[in-house]
Amino acid sequence: MLEQPENDPDRRERITEKAEELGRLISQTAEYRYLQAANRELSDDRDATELINRARDLQERALAHLERGERPPEDVREQLDEVRGEIQGKSRYQSLVAAQSNFDKLMDRVNSAIGRGMKKGEESRIILPS
Repeated sequence: MLEQPENDPDRRERITEKAEELGRLISQTAEYRYLQAANRELSDDRDATELINRARDLQERALAHLERGERPPEDVREQLDEVRGEIQGKSRYQSLVAAQSNFDKLMDRVNSAIGRGMKKGEESRIILPS
């Protein structure tokens, strides 16, 4: 039989406070700042924004065909490949991809550390009788 979770509002509040502190610290990392800057720079690039919007429209058209059980028309697939290639050739897009990758690595380390902390908590847990 599963035990009922402990009703400890103070512990939940401490967890929330620690999570907010972690978020604040993450927002001050170079990885986060670079990601934010790369997003802004790409958003400010009118040509890149137009290409991204065009790719989104083409993806929606292709998806509509797939949802009907149809293969998307060849011209839609070719246009989508072409637009994707143009987007990927943009230096600002490449900067965004690199910044996102670095931020993802940071978040993977954070998630691993949280997992290690949880494992330690499980191993050292002392259950007191109620």
